[in-house]
Amino acid sequence: MKTPRVTAIASGKGGTGKTLLAVNLAQALAREGERVLLCDADLGLSNSGVHLGLGYCGDLPALLCGTRPLSQCTVRVEHAHKHGFDLLAAPAGSGALADVDELAVRHLMSELRFASAYDRVLLDLGAGVDPIVQAFALAADELLILLTPDPASLTDAYALAKLVARRGARAPALVVNMASGDAGARRTADALIAAARNFLKISPEYLGFIPRDEHVESAVRRQLSLCAGDPECAAARAIFALGEKLHSRLQPSGKLAASIR
Repeated sequence: MKTPRVTAIASGKGGTGKTLLAVNLAQALAREGERVLLCDADLGLSNSGVHLGLGYCGDLPALLCGTRPLSQCTVRVEHAHKHGFDLLAAPAGSGALADVDELAVRHLMSELRFASAYDRVLLDLGAGVDPIVQAFALAADELLILLTPDPASLTDAYALAKLVARRGARAPALVVNMASGDAGARRTADALIAAARNFLKISPEYLGFIPRDEHVESAVRRQLSLCAGDPECAAARAIFALGEKLHSRLQPSGKLAASIR
């Protein structure tokens, strides 16, 4: 049975734009023809539905309790009836799943692993380095760490990479957000890559950057996907390019063509 590729998106700290990347990357991958499920795995503070302006964003608590199957716990997110994806989340602001443990993580991952209706599952992880974040990161097929040029973001991203590496995870891939340009983004990524090689003996891959863009703030205020509302802006184009790069790693059959190292 075909199983989806599970891609986790994490950051060492809040404020990096992780959820904004997750919801827009879901659309970018859908545009590539993938059947995408975005799971808001920030179990304590789910807010992907807020970013999308949704009143109902699925019923993740029911799935974890076993009272409803996955197919009845998702909501469809459409943009002009194309490039749509499914969303699985807890009610925004409810804190309904704040006290879940790693057993719940294993149960959720088991459900997602056998979600054959999808080519890819995107996991929007909570900010920070707590055990639940680490458990999701370890269970995913690949981990994208989003960081910014802020030195604190770099330090916290390294802490996350270190913790999951010590538990046996493969090297994460890096995306730099809110960068002034390619040169600055590469300096930020290279600093983390060098530290990881020297001290962790892993070699994260730099996937690209998302430029600082005034259209991002406008999309957040309007509770609208950036890639739907301003698809030609610089940040949206960068996310579409990232989606193309991730999609290119999948063969037509949906199997992985080249692992992130």
